[in-house]
Amino acid sequence: MKFDTRHARSFCNLLTAAVCILGSGALQAETVRFAHCLGGCPSGASAGNEIIARALYTLSFNTENKIADWVAYIVTPGSIGVATNLSRVPLRDPFVSDTLHPEDFEVSPEGRQIGLSSFAPLVSFAGTPFWSEINYLTNMVPRNSELNRGSWYGLEWAVRNLANRTDSLYVITGPIYAEELVAAESGAVESTPYLVPTGFFKVIVDAEGQVGSFLFPQDLPFHVHHCDRIASLGEVERLSGLDLFPELPQLPAGDLRESLGCFPR
Repeated sequence: MKFDTRHARSFCNLLTAAVCILGSGALQAETVRFAHCLGGCPSGASAGNEIIARALYTLSFNTENKIADWVAYIVTPGSIGVATNLSRVPLRDPFVSDTLHPEDFEVSPEGRQIGLSSFAPLVSFAGTPFWSEINYLTNMVPRNSELNRGSWYGLEWAVRNLANRTDSLYVITGPIYAEELVAAESGAVESTPYLVPTGFFKVIVDAEGQVGSFLFPQDLPFHVHHCDRIASLGEVERLSGLDLFPELPQLPAGDLRESLGCFPR
């Protein structure tokens, strides 16, 4: 993240979702910690990435792929709201000069499948005054509409349902570019001017350290349930190339599967 040391303290005061521990030395000696990240923000992303921290989320934006390598956020009962009348028009990010171009992903008369969708979801933050941050293009990714309306939607609903029944849930999500993450019923991913992910990961952790990890192929059919896409945390980290909890003395323990509606069959 780039900011002048002269403005660092005012930056941290304005960013209510971040806790900044600032030393008196040079910027390189200062530590910035973000409340969205449990056990430190993920490591292993591209070295040239820009870290963008907002009230609702922190993300690591890959300036080469023009897609975030990871997005971290917290869902609470108070953040969830009704998004029916809220705008979903993508917004240019003032912090990044070159992002995805919405016109390249507009729905075509033939019923284009790949469209721009958000990583941090609007409904999960419609109850906050900062909801418009969800529409920044740095929080957007090309994602298949069948996945959006199927498993992805199902898991987001389950996360909100669990947050309403318990308390804060930490979520980390991002793209996968591994060819092995392709659905068995695969069709060719539609060609675009951008590098389209072959899939996505989402990891949810509750206050007690219980974790639920999921992997979704880009072209996953609509009818597949999110519970059929459960994965191990190790598999998510291997395919994403990220260490999701680099500062935890041990990885989250316990299982959130049943709390997310995934019961043994």
